Amino acid sequence: MLEKTDEKTYQQSFIHSYLGHKCISEGNVDSIKYLHGNICLEHPPLIETISLLQLNLTAMEIMEDTRHTYGDEFLYYYGMACLGELSPLIVRDLNTAEGCFEKIRMNVPKINARLAYINLLKSTDPHKSDKNINRISVLRKWAGKKDIFSMIVLAKIVCEHFLLEEQSDDMSMPLLALKLLEVPCQIGHPVAIKFYNAVMDDLDAKGVANARSRKLDTSRINVAALYDY
Repeated sequence: MLEKTDEKTYQQSFIHSYLGHKCISEGNVDSIKYLHGNICLEHPPLIETISLLQLNLTAMEIMEDTRHTYGDEFLYYYGMACLGELSPLIVRDLNTAEGCFEKIRMNVPKINARLAYINLLKSTDPHKSDKNINRISVLRKWAGKKDIFSMIVLAKIVCEHFLLEEQSDDMSMPLLALKLLEVPCQIGHPVAIKFYNAVMDDLDAKGVANARSRKLDTSRINVAALYDY
């Protein structure tokens, strides 16, 4: 007879496998939204389901979907899941994410911000090349339009450049990054809160006064903030 913990794990595995099957076989929007929205909880059965989805629903399957099994909303959330921003346990599958976004870019204008970010991640150009500056300009444009995704990734880019330019000796987080994270953290966006807290941990380790006390309680995380289609 199964122990209670084993039974619960089995049930979770069965449920997530069922949702994964619905994603692949019929492009079920509710299923991909549930999986996408709960990635940040990092339950092993869910992470395994996303990994299996990435193996079986690749960029090729997406682009060759002549039956229109996968609609715009499904492709949006699947693409966002494949970006790998919600958990380090998710493999960053940029090709599949790009395939999803390319199919819906004409219908969902803010997809251009996601594609700009993917191109930044793929770029082998110098940080300050014209191409990369143009990509960052696209993100700035959408951050100005209150696109939460663009605000968060811009904050990450600002911090990365801040560290690369060895400006971290003044022991302060760039004010621009703090400003960009303000709204995402206010609405409880999981990625924003986790990133903000990681920065505070880093500053605390460097001896910055009150950095630890500035961390946000993870109880403020609101997975509904991820549903931004």
